[in-house]
Parts: sequence; C-alpha cells; structure tokens
Amino acid sequence: MKKFIASLLMLLFIFSSISHPLASPSQNSNKLAVLFILDRTGIEDLKKYDLPNIKKLMEKGSLALMNTRTAGSYSEPAAYLTIGTGTRAAVGEMGGLCFNKNEAYAYTSAENLYYLYTGREVGDNDIVNIGIQDLISQASNLNYTVTPGLLGQILKEHGINVYVFGNGDVKTPYGTAYNRYAALIGMDKEGLARGDVSESLLLRDENSPYMVKANYKKLYEKFLEASKEGGLIIIDPGDTLRADAFSKYTTPSLANSYKEKALKEADELIGKILNHMNLSKDLFIALSPYPSSSDISKNNLITPVIVAGPSFSKGLATSNTTKREGIVTNLDIAPTILKYFNISPPIEMLGHPIKTIPSDNALSKLLKDDEMIVSVHNARTPILKGYASIFIILVILYIVLLFIKKDYLGYISPLLLAVITVPLTFLILPLLGPLNLYSNVIAIVLITIAIDLLVMLSSKKDLDRVMIISLITSFAILVDLVLHAPLMKDSLLGYDVISGARYYGIGNEYMGVLLGSLIMGTALFTEKYPKKIVKATTFLLFIAAFFLMVMPQFGAKVGAFITGFMAFGTVILMMSGVKITKKHFLIMFVLMAISLTLMFAISTFLGTMTHMAQTTLIVKAEGINSLFQIFARKLQMELKLMKYTIWSWVLVISIVALFVVSYKPTGVLQEAFKNHKYIYTGFFGSIVGMLFALGFNDAGIVAAATMCIYAIPPILLLLQKK
Repeated sequence: MKKFIASLLMLLFIFSSISHPLASPSQNSNKLAVLFILDRTGIEDLKKYDLPNIKKLMEKGSLALMNTRTAGSYSEPAAYLTIGTGTRAAVGEMGGLCFNKNEAYAYTSAENLYYLYTGREVGDNDIVNIGIQDLISQASNLNYTVTPGLLGQILKEHGINVYVFGNGDVKTPYGTAYNRYAALIGMDKEGLARGDVSESLLLRDENSPYMVKANYKKLYEKFLEASKEGGLIIIDPGDTLRADAFSKYTTPSLANSYKEKALKEADELIGKILNHMNLSKDLFIALSPYPSSSDISKNNLITPVIVAGPSFSKGLATSNTTKREGIVTNLDIAPTILKYFNISPPIEMLGHPIKTIPSDNALSKLLKDDEMIVSVHNARTPILKGYASIFIILVILYIVLLFIKKDYLGYISPLLLAVITVPLTFLILPLLGPLNLYSNVIAIVLITIAIDLLVMLSSKKDLDRVMIISLITSFAILVDLVLHAPLMKDSLLGYDVISGARYYGIGNEYMGVLLGSLIMGTALFTEKYPKKIVKATTFLLFIAAFFLMVMPQFGAKVGAFITGFMAFGTVILMMSGVKITKKHFLIMFVLMAISLTLMFAISTFLGTMTHMAQTTLIVKAEGINSLFQIFARKLQMELKLMKYTIWSWVLVISIVALFVVSYKPTGVLQEAFKNHKYIYTGFFGSIVGMLFALGFNDAGIVAAATMCIYAIPPILLLLQKK
C-alpha cells in the first residue's frame, strides 16, 4: 500500500512538473491587427441598417454575441478595461481619464498631471491615463489578479506597436464628457500609449449629435501611417456612442436616423481599411464593448463581435471560455490578439482565443439566440423566486397540517408532486422558444399539470408518483448532457449568458436536481423492487451520471466531482449493506481527493482547457496564494448568496422541517425509516450530497437547495401515512 501511494505521488509530481512550452514570438514586423470599436451597437443593428462593408466582413469572418460583464458595478470604462486585461476589471472615478499628453485638463497639461500622480515621465508616448493609480488601486481590491494595461504591455515587450485613435467625447454647454476609453485597451501597465485621442480627430457638424462627429478622413490617414509599421491599431470613431447618448434628448425617429448615419460612416471607414488589408494574413476585429441604452433598458447586455483574418472563416465564433457556438466573452479578445501575434496569453488572462464554427446563417441564428438569452435573463429571477417561495410555503403548510389537520394533507400531495415536476418542466420549456414573463408562467403551469396528470393516471400511490417523476427528470438531464445540453443552455434553471457565471456543462441548479432526483428516484425504485439487478442498475446509473457531470466534454464541473463522489458513494455502500461510519467517510474522502488530484493532473497534461485545468495552471504560475484567493472568492460568493438568495430559505426551511418531524410525533420518523430502509438510504445520501455541495461549490447553497426538492417531499409523504 505504501509503495502504491509513493508511486502515485511520484506520478502526480511528474505531471505537475511538466510545463507547456510558451509559443516563441515569430517575426511580427509585417503583422497587422485592427480592433474597430462600434460602441453601443446591438446585433439587431447589423440587420436593421444597410452596412455593406460590415456585411462583407461577416461573409469572410466569424460572428458572435459577446458577454460584456465586468468586475464591480457595470460601467462603460470598465468594459473597455476588461478587454485590455483579459480579466474582469473595475474602474473608479478617475480611471477612464485618457488624454494626449499636451492636452489641457484641470489648469495644466495631462503630461504634468500624469507626473504629479505617478512621479514618472511620459517619454515618447502620446497618450496618458492620468488615473492609472486609481485603476491599480481598484485592481488590488479584487481577490484575483488584474493588471491594467496588460495587453498593451505584453505587445510592447515583444516589440509590437500599439496605436489608439479616436474618441467618443460629448461636448455640452456644461462641459466635455471625455470618452477616450479605447486607450484603456491599448495602454501599457503604466497607463501610456501611442496614437491620438484628442479633439483634433473631431469635426464640427451641425447635423450630428452634439454638433460634432469623427473626422473619418483624418482617422483613415492616421491608420495608413501607423499600418506601415504593423502591430495593433485600435480605432474608435465614437459617433455610435454620441448617437446613443443623444437619443434621450430627441424623438425615436431622429435617434434612429442619427444612429444609422453613425453606423454608415463607420461602415465606410471599415471598407477603406479592409481595402488596405489582406485578411489572409491580417486580423480585423469589430466589436461593441458596451450595449446601447435601449438594449440596457431591456436588460440585453450582450453585444456583437466580428472576427476576420487567418484561421477565421464564415460562421459563428466561439472560445474555450464558453464552449458554445456564437457566444464569446470580452475576456477572449486580448488572448485572440496575442495568439495572432504568436504570443501565449498569460495565465491571469481568464479568456481564451476565439475560433470559428462554420455556419451559413450566423446572423439569423444569433438574432434568435439573442432573443432567447434576453428572455431567459428577464424571466429567470422572478420565476425562480416564485417557484422557491411556493416550495417553502408548501413545506410549512404541510408541517402545520401534519399536526393540526392531518386529513387535509391529501389536498397538498398533488402540489408537492407539482413542485417536484417543475425542474423537468424548466428543461422542456426551451422547446417553445423565447417567451415573455407571463407566457413563461402560463406554459410552466400547463406543462406541469399535463405531466402530473399522466403520472397520476399511471400510479395511485404518492411515493410511486414521486419515484416516476424523479427518474424521468434524472434521465432527461442525462440525455441532455450526452447531447451537450441543448435544453439546459436555454433553461430558466440552467445558464444565464448575460450574467456570465457559466456557459457550458452542468450548473449548480441542475447539478442539485440531477443528484437529488437520481438518488431519491432510484432509492424509491429499490424500495419497491429490492432485487440485485435493480441495485446493480442503480450503481451503473450513478457511474454514468458521475462521469457526465465531471467529464470536460459534458458536465465539466469540479464541485460535482466532489459532491457526486461522496453522495453516490454513500448510497452505494449503504445499498450494499455497509453500515456507514466515520472511517468509511474518511476513506471515501481520501479516495475522492486522490482521484480529483489525478484528474487535475491529467487534465493539465492533456491540455484540456476546463475550469479545473485553468485553476491548476493559475496555481502553478502564481503559487499557492492564488488558490487561497480562489477559495476566498468562492466563500465570498457563498456568503453573499446565503444573505440574498431565496434558495438559502429553501435550505433553511427544509432543515427546520426535518428537525420538527424528527422529534414530533416522537419516534415516528425513526420508525418510518426502519420500515423503509432504502428511502432512508436515499435520504441520507442526499444529506451527504447537500453538505458537500455547500462546502465545495461556489453557489453550493443553490445545489443543496435543489437537492432538497427531491429529498424532503418523500419524507413528508411517508409521514402522512403514519
């Protein structure tokens, strides 16, 4: 045994010692990349307006919807900075202030102010961020590594030129609102960049919002001059921002015409730039870092991005960050640019290079996806709160009636069955397409009633009905995972692309549902048919579910590995006749830890880019302190959820209900478990799963609460007969 452990540790050491070689920079002198900013533009705008050059770009390149989430409060400068850091960043009061060094601001030049704030000379740079220390301070308050100016710094260190041209300044009688956020993408870590973001790139135009517009001729000349030396050129005409900001002061029809004008002039500049480029070797990215005010009012915080160039073709863009066709994040832009210049992105960049999935109808598909994503985002919170509230009310009502009016419990049983059915309904619901809030509610009620009527017709016993619903739910989730979660992706209980917590695999909500429904469903089935073949089938189902939850190409969830291993392991041992002790838990936990470590090592060695592998690489690059930061971040999220989410109340009420029925009527629950040992096995395994879900998952309280949905009702129904 000692030799085995020693060999295992040696194997892990060898795996962990293997480094992925960094791609050495090739000759980049002739490489040209352009990042074109179309701020506050939505996917609908690409269809709505006649933009011939952008449409040609989509014919040659890849299109996607981009998550624009940042750290802290959602703001425009933070969205730009996040693109430049490759990690979600935050911007304070001064962090977005970028100027040409000779521009006047606050009674002196920006160059003098920069020196006053930093004590450093500007040198031969053209642009200064006078709030760079504010950005650094904001980054230090986050519990993960963020380096403002990281993209520009890396390119600079590799001898690659970076230029920034243009601004979205808004001039009013009350002063100028400086919107030079493009510099936040291209600056180095000292807040310095080359280029021009001054007013000299604006023209007076009485027919444009705020009576100014971009000087497109000058922007093109700046591009031509900078492109001679190659490198990254960031261009932000700013007119789309000005048109959107002006929309609140004018009529909808005029606001539309101003936006159309801004997009058409930007489209003409894109056409001129593309005529100067060769997309077989040059890279062109057009994107909107921040959504329009109209989209924000609809809670639509995803924006379009088009990527064209070598290795990109007509189709949908994706990345290993999302593993979802047509969806990328703002974290993926910097790694994509670095990869183009043959530079390996640093591990602190949490995004991944964008790649293509061929498709002939990318725009029409993404228009539908956008509608579905917004529909899910807007309906998710109110519906899940309502669902959780109903569960809480039913459990409380059941406990009360159990003591004062037990005869009335028969009226509550169908409602408990409905509550257990709803997660299955949520999985089916995306088949109906995008629905508004009220249509979602009506559809949920009708589908749930239909399923329950069929189940009630098939069986007269309440526990059998719970068994059927639980098994159907778990099988449906397993099939969906095998098919790479087409339903889960659009389910109200699945992912929310706009919040950006998860994009692929199995989330905490359905992890809890799968564990709870499969454990209690098989336990109830074994109680009904206590045969060896049933137990053997149960074990195989557990193994299949476990691997579908944790394998990178399916569930890809580390928390599911820990929770599933312990919960399924407990049930398997108890069904095998083992009386669980502390020793058994310790052995299971050690085996789980060894297996998880092996999986980490193999995942890293094979280069499979999952959350698990990325965590390993971060710890390897930044040391053990980064692991503590990850734990702190997860704990912080857990505490926040406990305080604010209604799922915490689901868990609390479930615990209170169990406590009450454990002691009153005296001995009834213990007697029920003695006569239904497999139900007890399923219940005990579920409790183990809840504890490990809470302890080893970010937002584990959600997984624990959704497990309660299947663990608590069978116990209440069991007591109803006593």
